[in-house]
Amino acid sequence: MSKVPGRFLGYAFCVGDLLLELDLEFNIQSADGAIKNTLGAVASGGKTNFLNLLTEKGRGIIESAAKTLTGANRLGPFTVSIGKEDGKKEDYAVFIAKLPTANDRIYAVLSKPYRIGAVKGKQAPEKVEDKKQQFFERLEGLFEGNPDAAENMLVTVLQAGGGQSIDPEKQKVIEEYLKSFSVGGSHAAMLADDKFALVHDKTDKKTQKVDLAAQLQKATGVELSSATIDASESNLSEEDNLKALVFSLQNFARDTGSGAIADIKKNCATLIGETTERVKAFRKVLEEGAFSLVFQPIVHLKKSTVHHFEALTRFELPPMIKSQWEMIRFAEDVGLIDDFDYAVVTRAVRKIREMLKKGGAPGIAVNLSGRSLSNPEFMLELISLLRGNKDLKQYLSLEITESAKIHDLDALGAAVQEMRTIGFKVYLDDFGAGAAGFQYLKKLKVDALKIDGDYIRDAINNSEDRAYLRSMVSLCRDLGIVTVGEWVETQEYAKLLTDMGVDYGQGYFFGKPSPNFLVDPVKAV
Repeated sequence: MSKVPGRFLGYAFCVGDLLLELDLEFNIQSADGAIKNTLGAVASGGKTNFLNLLTEKGRGIIESAAKTLTGANRLGPFTVSIGKEDGKKEDYAVFIAKLPTANDRIYAVLSKPYRIGAVKGKQAPEKVEDKKQQFFERLEGLFEGNPDAAENMLVTVLQAGGGQSIDPEKQKVIEEYLKSFSVGGSHAAMLADDKFALVHDKTDKKTQKVDLAAQLQKATGVELSSATIDASESNLSEEDNLKALVFSLQNFARDTGSGAIADIKKNCATLIGETTERVKAFRKVLEEGAFSLVFQPIVHLKKSTVHHFEALTRFELPPMIKSQWEMIRFAEDVGLIDDFDYAVVTRAVRKIREMLKKGGAPGIAVNLSGRSLSNPEFMLELISLLRGNKDLKQYLSLEITESAKIHDLDALGAAVQEMRTIGFKVYLDDFGAGAAGFQYLKKLKVDALKIDGDYIRDAINNSEDRAYLRSMVSLCRDLGIVTVGEWVETQEYAKLLTDMGVDYGQGYFFGKPSPNFLVDPVKAV
């Protein structure tokens, strides 16, 4: 029997009630924690089989999940009922893993659900967007660098026919049914109001015999069509192919047309192949630093002086990507935006230092995706970079962009506060666009807010847009937040914003993006 390192025990017991060491047949080799109260008398040395302490459903979940362990991944939490053989069983959240140094052992940490925030009957309903993100994260955790999983797994998507009503109760039935066939009972989710997905084992005889769509129609009356992707044919253990699949599924979830499932059936291999080529093209941009920065002035409206410049990126676009915005959005969807954002910040820092050596530098604002700032690993690197360049806080500011919806405002709020605590100013870009709204201002304590150009573009002739502008400016003034108006294309727009009390303006009236910090002669407004 191998000895479990003390540090591993300590780590496990920070969140767990029990730690089990199992052999590959699930015989318990050692057990630590509240054993007697939970499992009863457990014989060491492999004389008690863990599966015998589970319900039939729990056995299926653990056996299925264990097939995909590699020594580099961790699966869970799975909620299973555990207890003495032929005795009362209790729900536990279970994490399982192998250690890289002990591939002949499976380690299981058992936690009472309340320890990980899952108190039965008291959870707030999960949002579809959150379920979708969790599904994609688990999908990546299951396949990445894991050729065994890619060889044995299928990814199935289902979509309800047009015009069918799926109430919350039916949605729940569909989700729970799909989870019962998914890997570990946790690799299934609703991706949109009429779309679902699951990952399942193609060697599982139980799943082979079931027509999921037909059974769900019997149970709920909802007619579903389905398409299945073979992970081995798509080579999903390759990181770029996996990102391509996730991107394709995200597009499937967003597609409001009734033909989305047909596209998956007919074109999945093509879609993954094309997207993989996009990923490779973007990686090449990152590896070669094949992007440039251009700078657009932000002008103090009353003083008619340049306050700072916004750094904008420019790529030499690969043939399959049509615009700069599409390139950024694609990077967000495939999970490469944090690498790119870090490269842009370091490029801006280098530019400022080069100019300071020559005698002086303007202020520069750099865009950061809300997705990047919600990533703990990215934040560790960014905060380290900012602390190492704290002397540049009067030259460098950070703009939070929202081309993709931000899912965790609390985490993002903490990131904003950490950057401001170091001394760097933080702007919220494109306020009023997409999902950005007043809840953002409540959660994100920013220094300045940039009003989306759509509100400004029509404000000259539209009294409703002018009313919105006035309310935004008034709110920001009360909160002590500086305002920047985008899309200032003419002197008429500049005067409108000045009269409304907007602090700064940005647009072609003052200057187009340029690599040389150019600004058109600023006229009094």
